[in-house]
Formats: sequence, C-alpha cells, structure tokens
Amino acid sequence: MNKLFILALSLLVLLILIPSCITIQAPSGQLPVIGTFSSSPSTVNPGGTSTLSWNVTGANSVSIDNGIGQVNAAGTMAVSPATSIVYTISATNSAGTLTSSAAITVSSAPPVAFAVTSVTANISPTIFTGSCPKTFTLYANITANGPGTATYRWEREDLRYSDIQNITFNAAGTQTTTLQWDFGETSSGWVRVHMLTPSEITSIPVYYTLSCN
Repeated sequence: MNKLFILALSLLVLLILIPSCITIQAPSGQLPVIGTFSSSPSTVNPGGTSTLSWNVTGANSVSIDNGIGQVNAAGTMAVSPATSIVYTISATNSAGTLTSSAAITVSSAPPVAFAVTSVTANISPTIFTGSCPKTFTLYANITANGPGTATYRWEREDLRYSDIQNITFNAAGTQTTTLQWDFGETSSGWVRVHMLTPSEITSIPVYYTLSCN
C-alpha cells in the first residue's frame, strides 16, 4: 500500500515538473507575421495628427523608423509629421526580418489671399497759418498679410482726391508712404487713405487747419 502511494506521489511530481522543463520553440524558418500596420487618417492638414496602429506576432524585436525606434509587438502611436512621410515597421526573429509600410500625406496649405489688414493716415503740419498755397506732407502706414500689390488714393473732405498710388509688398509687414499735396487755399478739413485694391478700406480721417494770410 505504501509503495503504491509513493509511486502515485512520484508520478504526480513528475507531471508537475516536466512541463516546466520543456521549451516550446517556434518552427524554424518561419518569419514574423505583421497582422496590421496602418495610419489613420492617412491624410492630414499641416499640424494635424495621425495614429499609427500595428499588431505583430512571432517577432523577437519590432521597430518603426523615422525616429520612433523599438516598440511593443502591438500598439498605437500618435504622430504629427511636418511633411508627407512613409513609416516602415520592421519585425525580426531568427528567421529574418519582415517589413510593412504606412504612408501619411500632409496636404498643402491653401495659399493665403493677399489682403491689406490695416491702414492709418497722418499729415504734417496739422495746423498752418501763413502764405498760401501750402504743400502738406501726407503719411500712410499700410499693413499687408503677405506679398502682393495694392492700390490706394488720398481723399479730402472737399471731395478732391489724389492720383491712384501703387504699393508693393515682398512679404507680410507694414510700409510707410508719403505724398506731397498742395492744398491751395482751402480751409480746415480732413484727409484719409482710401485703399482700392485688393479690397476697399479707408483710414480714420486726420483733421488739419489751414489759415491763409
């Protein structure tokens, strides 16, 4: 009876120990399997974000290029490329390396329409008493959002206006222009800048006083 008990106990111990001593190896010569590797969305606007998703089996190491590096066998990652790009995932084991790619297209930003965003006017002097006619210096500060050419004219309260002027911008910014204008013997009034193109904008009127002796 004791022998049967000892035998049964020995068999039980063997059943417990044997599985822990066995290493199950993948069949030799079998490459990893890349179940999925994709980007969503595959097209983004500049500054937008896309998500890379992947699922790999049978690999000892998994990596993604373009600065990402080693990753887990399955996962997701948000990326925000500056330009269109192709990401490649590499899955490696003793049989070799398998790769797959996912592209992300960064759409081109639509061109910004040229526009004058602000315009201010000034006049020198603002008050004059003396011999007429008097020539005044008119100043215009014109701000645009990018390269382009705008047209404008100066207008007076007495419904007189200057010839049409052109101003060209090579980049976004503000430019100052001047105009010498003989006001004759008119009395007090105002002047302003009237942008004609690319869209109509008028500055706040600037008042002056003219007294002729």
